[in-house]
Amino acid sequence: MNYIIYIAKRYLFSKSHNNAINAIVRVASIGVFFASVAFIIILSGFSGIRTFNLDLIKLTDPQLVIKPIKGKSFLLTDSLSSILKNEKNIEIYSKILEEKIFVNYENKQKIAKIRGVDSVYYRIFPLDSVIILGSLPSNKAADFLIGVSLANELSMMVGANQFVSIMVPKPGKGMITDPRKAFYTKQFMPVGVYKISVDHDAVYLYSNLHSVQELLHYPSNRISQIEIKVDNVNNIEKVKNNLREQIGNLFVVLNREEQNPLIFKMLNTENLMTYFVLALILLLALFNIIGSIMMIIIDKKSNIKTLKQLGVNSHFIKKIFFIQGFSMTMISGLSGLLFGLLIIFIQLKHPFFFLPQTTIAYPVELHFSNIFWVVITLVLLGLFSTFIAIKSLKEN
Repeated sequence: MNYIIYIAKRYLFSKSHNNAINAIVRVASIGVFFASVAFIIILSGFSGIRTFNLDLIKLTDPQLVIKPIKGKSFLLTDSLSSILKNEKNIEIYSKILEEKIFVNYENKQKIAKIRGVDSVYYRIFPLDSVIILGSLPSNKAADFLIGVSLANELSMMVGANQFVSIMVPKPGKGMITDPRKAFYTKQFMPVGVYKISVDHDAVYLYSNLHSVQELLHYPSNRISQIEIKVDNVNNIEKVKNNLREQIGNLFVVLNREEQNPLIFKMLNTENLMTYFVLALILLLALFNIIGSIMMIIIDKKSNIKTLKQLGVNSHFIKKIFFIQGFSMTMISGLSGLLFGLLIIFIQLKHPFFFLPQTTIAYPVELHFSNIFWVVITLVLLGLFSTFIAIKSLKEN
């Protein structure tokens, strides 16, 4: 075996007398190098974007939420409150009332959603960290926090002591005979503007729970959902299962992934598709390795003949070229991997690539799992391509 490795190493690092073969080997090695660079950088970039999107979700969607299976609202009973208080892994929970509304401001109308939240809501979601103008709404006064996109659409002035008419349809059946009597209306005052994401900012207003209950003519214990923060992220599933067992079949308990099934399915599908596309690019680059090994075999035909005359069998010769080809693949691939990791490290410490039209550094993350999958893919495809290349020895 030592002789095989020695000869393979000589073939790997020695140049051929044929300059064309030397050029083919260099091009093949460079192709694998850059394919590995792209592989690790794109996977790390996708991991960064995934975390970036999930961080946005964390600003709007709770770790756990309790909703009624039927209807848009329910009465918070003493028994349900007792279950929540007795669950030791719940750090805090907040009562929410959400409804679609019409916002009417200086002859401009817009359909939006209003969220009435209690005083502890901002301990679950620190919306004060995303306010760009004004302040959080109070606990009792009829005021609200508005998204920057919605405020721009309505050309709404914040802090000018101007009231905004908010209307909701009255519950009932049949035809509307008098549109003026078809809505509940209440005057609210905008006190702050927040910025989370374009989709969220264009839809949601935040006010206190009491004012929204007054707008909808609801009693003080009628809400639409309960949002929960647990004491430890590792206890989320445990708390979810405990609550499901206790609250019966009138409610559903959802974690973040269950609240956003389409987003998580899209992210998982994109991750899988990205991996397969990058693996295909690497495989195409390795076809150059196959061609270069075949050319080396042709170039070393006289050496192979000499080895056979010395009594070396075909299996021995195949091992020589197999080790040479696989080593060529791994040296180029791992060099590309290290270079890609260096670029990622520079982006993390001293960002040089930013999201379009922003000063936000493009998010990247270094995960061992990404490195692992690049190496495993490189090894498997390297073995596959080298095995195909040495099959040409049957004809020589």
